[in-house]
Amino acid sequence: MRLSQNLVRRGGFLAACIGLFLFAGGAPQLQAQDAASNGKTIIILDASGSMWGDVKGGVKIDIAKKAIRDLLPTIEDGVEIGLMAYGHRKKGDCSDIELLVPPAAGNRAAILKAVDGIVPKGKTPLCDAVLIAAASLQFEENKASVILISDGIETCDKDPCVVGEQLEAKGIDFVCHVVAFDITRDKNAGLDCLANKTGGLYLEARDAASLKDALNQVVKATVKKPVMEKKTYLLLRGKDGEGKLLPKGVKFAIYKGDEVKGEPMYQGGGGEFKTELAAGEYTVTGEFGKMKAESTLQIPEGKTGIHEMVFKALGLTLHAVMAEGDKPIQKGMAWSIYRAEDGTEGKSLEDSYKAEPVFNLEAGKYIVRARFEESRVEKVVEIEEGTGRELTLILGSGVLVAQAKMSEGSDLLSKGLSWSLVNAEPNSEGEFPELVHSYESKTNLVVAAGKYLLKVRYGESNTQKEVEVKAGEKTAVVLTFGAGTVVAKAVFVEGGEVLEKGLSWSLQSPLNSEGERREVAHSYSAITEFKVPSGTYLLKLKRGEAVAEKEVEVASGEKTELTLSLNAGIWKGQALMAEGAAEAVTKDTSWTVYKPDGEGGRKQVAHAYSKGEFVLPAGTYSLLLKRGAATVEKEISVSAGKVNSDQLVLNAGVVALEGEGKKAAKIEVFLVGEGERKSIVQSYGNKQKYYLPAGAYEAKFTRTVGDEKKASEAKFTVQAGKFLKVELK
Repeated sequence: MRLSQNLVRRGGFLAACIGLFLFAGGAPQLQAQDAASNGKTIIILDASGSMWGDVKGGVKIDIAKKAIRDLLPTIEDGVEIGLMAYGHRKKGDCSDIELLVPPAAGNRAAILKAVDGIVPKGKTPLCDAVLIAAASLQFEENKASVILISDGIETCDKDPCVVGEQLEAKGIDFVCHVVAFDITRDKNAGLDCLANKTGGLYLEARDAASLKDALNQVVKATVKKPVMEKKTYLLLRGKDGEGKLLPKGVKFAIYKGDEVKGEPMYQGGGGEFKTELAAGEYTVTGEFGKMKAESTLQIPEGKTGIHEMVFKALGLTLHAVMAEGDKPIQKGMAWSIYRAEDGTEGKSLEDSYKAEPVFNLEAGKYIVRARFEESRVEKVVEIEEGTGRELTLILGSGVLVAQAKMSEGSDLLSKGLSWSLVNAEPNSEGEFPELVHSYESKTNLVVAAGKYLLKVRYGESNTQKEVEVKAGEKTAVVLTFGAGTVVAKAVFVEGGEVLEKGLSWSLQSPLNSEGERREVAHSYSAITEFKVPSGTYLLKLKRGEAVAEKEVEVASGEKTELTLSLNAGIWKGQALMAEGAAEAVTKDTSWTVYKPDGEGGRKQVAHAYSKGEFVLPAGTYSLLLKRGAATVEKEISVSAGKVNSDQLVLNAGVVALEGEGKKAAKIEVFLVGEGERKSIVQSYGNKQKYYLPAGAYEAKFTRTVGDEKKASEAKFTVQAGKFLKVELK
């Protein structure tokens, strides 16, 4: 609403040189912005590759999707909400940002469908995503909110804190809430600043529960009913002769009273400047290049006043075409403007994601850079005093449409493909750097005209083809793998249940000229699937100590299914300290399995600590169990397809020996019996615990007390399954 009754308006201007004029549209105008409705909201979901990471509760992208699904039903139907994502279509592309569902009331089903279809792949251009979302919400004219859910920091060379300042300066009532998912405040690289600068919440979430709670908090803050504030603001805007906002380059100053005198109370730059101040009379000035403006305003209490300064700026209108004579591209463009003297290595002056933007610039020389998909072009342009420019950049690009199939005559593959496009010629380093990567079943790659090597992978199958892309044309290719599929499962015994864990599969290549094989693929899945070129392979399976292998013939375009039998079983052992003991022991136990070697000896086939459990081929073995000095050996049998179990009795006890002094203390234990006395165990220290077979023993304790060496002996008897404490004097 206009405050024509409440504002005293006096204005003036200084004309710029060389025919440039300031148009104030008559007298200077100051508008007031009342508290608006709830406004529109866009949820921005991070779909960068890091969202495949795990946190408590599962995979991050799955947790985030569920949190949004749970959240939507709690939002009132009248709230206008939308969904944006970034990093969900391509790897390494900072322009991969898409408004999936525009904000509107009653679009919950569309948001749910869009959320389900998101697959994380790329980078984290969160700053550009927030800027694009704010622009689509027309945040310079309306109340608007953005809810950013990100598990990573900005990876496309933007500063979230600077973006927050820009949005706060331009927005009428703009808020960006940030939910940092699996990021700590000390490592968030300015995400908290982005929220704070715009008056939003910054919340951290570490797992599924805290993410749900954080989203509930920001939504509650976003859709709550507006409250009239009593604060007084002034928003200054610089516009061109067509009434369009000047995005940068205007210098604003605010002076107390009805004239420019002394130092300004407030200063700001850009296309807009907003500040809180006390009600009263102020003089405002604006400069854009050589053009200047000045007005005196009366600011009423508790209102947001808007004053527009209109300059006849020099417009640079840009278009881009794929090839000479084509129609201008209407979506997907990204533009950047640089000062020519700074080059493109410096910070861009302005950026735009509009198809045909208009940049208002001072006279001078600039570099224009355009980006569309994987195509890039830049050009130097000079803006002269008093004249605008219109420029069309020719990208010299074409579209590469690629699909793949397993074999001639088979259907086109609809998922599971991984595409890579590289230059056909090496660079100066002799390398072939990847230009673009895609996981789409049907690629639509926009690239500069030229020759490329197109590579595709499907499972363990790879193929490639040299392709030529022509400017303004669509090049369609279909690559054929000449491959088949091997589907394999495992059992312990023919006809037994399919095994679901502990499997290790290895697919070995056909024999080479030297009779050797190499591993083509590996898997740990219960039912494994290999997609490989046609040929004869050796499939190997291992679980525990059991191994099986089988030669398999793979035919192009066909599926080969087979089951490998390990002819093995599971053996489980229980260690008891005494016959009939109520509990088995696992701590400090050592299990070793032996098999006769055919030469009168035996070889070790398996070993484990604590838990005596093995997967072994069917047969008879020797099992040695040790716990300290106590040992027992037993012959065991393993039947294929069964769980075999045995108990092994150590017939031993536990003894704790403790003596005085610590310096140079040594404890030795001897078995009491006929013949020469021989040490069974010995160790240093004044406190020791031993596992000993049942029987009579003698302990020798040597130590140093003061400067005197002492030695003493003590006899004791160990009983199976019992604990004994012996004090050494």
